[in-house]
Amino acid sequence: MSEAPPAVRIAPAAPDCAAALLALQKLCFREEAELNGEYDIPPLTQTLDSLVEDLRTHTVLAAWDGDRLVGSVRARREGTVCQIGRLIVHPEHRRQGLGTALMAAIEAAHPTASEFELFTDEASARNLRLYARLGYTPFRRQKVTPRLTLVFLRKRRA
Repeated sequence: MSEAPPAVRIAPAAPDCAAALLALQKLCFREEAELNGEYDIPPLTQTLDSLVEDLRTHTVLAAWDGDRLVGSVRARREGTVCQIGRLIVHPEHRRQGLGTALMAAIEAAHPTASEFELFTDEASARNLRLYARLGYTPFRRQKVTPRLTLVFLRKRRA
């Protein structure tokens, strides 16, 4: 009889997990890049030094299944607005509520923010469905390249 895997826990990311976080980020965003053939995007070109700087300047949460990193999200405040970015979930852990849990945790980590903003690729139907389900609504589109259009979404704190 096999035991159930340990419950996934979400906690602030420590600097010693930066390399694992960067590897997971590149795995997850490679799939996003394949949607439109745009591989020169910041999550895929970010360096380890740059990610370590993000750990210092952003709220970065990591999701762990035992000792295995399986998800992350980061955010930073700009006035009363919390800018959320780089929500990632390992492909083997998708469709289990982890993305929703990470979003709830990052919003809770910024209790005085009046609004939350994020963006995603217009071609990423999965992301757009998740964010709509969480109460985010589009407020702007930005064409970055002929094949890449970003959708900016916002959620006001209830």
